[in-house]
Amino acid sequence: MLVAGPCAVETYGQTMEMGYKVSRVRDAVAPLGIDVMFRGGAWKPRTKCYDGYGGKVFEGRGPEGLGWLSEVAEAYGMPIVTECMESEDLRHFRERLEEGRDIIQVGARNSTNYKLLGAVGTTHFGVLLKNPQHGVDPEEAAGCFQRLGENPLRIYCVRGQKRFIHPDGRPDAEFADYTSGLYFANGQHPYARNLNNIGSIRRLRDSACFNGGGVLIGYDPSHVFGGRDDKMRRMIGEQAVRAVVNMDYDLIEIEVNDRSAEAMCDADQALLTTTRDVDWSETNAGQGPGVRPGAGREPNPAPITLVDIASRLVDYRAALMDLGPGDPAVAQAKRGLDEISWDMKP
Repeated sequence: MLVAGPCAVETYGQTMEMGYKVSRVRDAVAPLGIDVMFRGGAWKPRTKCYDGYGGKVFEGRGPEGLGWLSEVAEAYGMPIVTECMESEDLRHFRERLEEGRDIIQVGARNSTNYKLLGAVGTTHFGVLLKNPQHGVDPEEAAGCFQRLGENPLRIYCVRGQKRFIHPDGRPDAEFADYTSGLYFANGQHPYARNLNNIGSIRRLRDSACFNGGGVLIGYDPSHVFGGRDDKMRRMIGEQAVRAVVNMDYDLIEIEVNDRSAEAMCDADQALLTTTRDVDWSETNAGQGPGVRPGAGREPNPAPITLVDIASRLVDYRAALMDLGPGDPAVAQAKRGLDEISWDMKP
């Protein structure tokens, strides 16, 4: 399962354009049984309320944004994944989205907000629950999902965790072993937004809640790495593929925004749909792959795009189904992905 789209829906045009492009990816991979959903935040919680100049930061379009997401769902036949921050806002979700089809995301800041979880649990929306900022605790997660009994689809999404500094500098031995493993595990980056806790799936799979409990496990590399530079954006794509192919995740959630140069939040971590016909000046990279100006600068690596990730998932699914590259379904999927270009319009 693949969930893709911008961090936040900022304008009607951006929402519909990205919805259309993600739907083209969905159409291409459908022959292999890969489900695709469109993500975008109508509400966007931010760490800081004000910017460095005293202005209020962008925190989403609210009900208007939900209306745009509803149009994407109706126009392109895709389920929507979008965040709810307050139980009082569920009325807007019921008015604009569709229970049984769409998914409410509960973010890291609210993932143990039991009042919100209890309210969401009375609906028939699917639920995607992010791990809290302090990390993954299987017992804590199980308690959260006990409050989500009515929801037809339940997903726990691993999205990185904060680097903690203990007051005495001496954490207990068990915690020290765990965090040491995280710090030095494959797939970390010293400038990432969060520690990459992709390995948490092993602990979750051993828990009764996730072992036969009907809860899927997802992974969100965008919020792990943050995309401060081109190499980190490559890591987002690499770890997304690794999560499915090597670690048995059920779902990956990726931020994709082709015109990220003008994004109001989280521009750096957005991937591109594809590199075909890109106007690099409108992206967070600023320029395409190649040598950057300046002595001693390393080449700008080619990005891993949504199309690249989808292509790898097609290969993985084909191998599981014992299908060769010449199989009609595989060839159709690859052809559909190859036809997607950056400058596509709805």
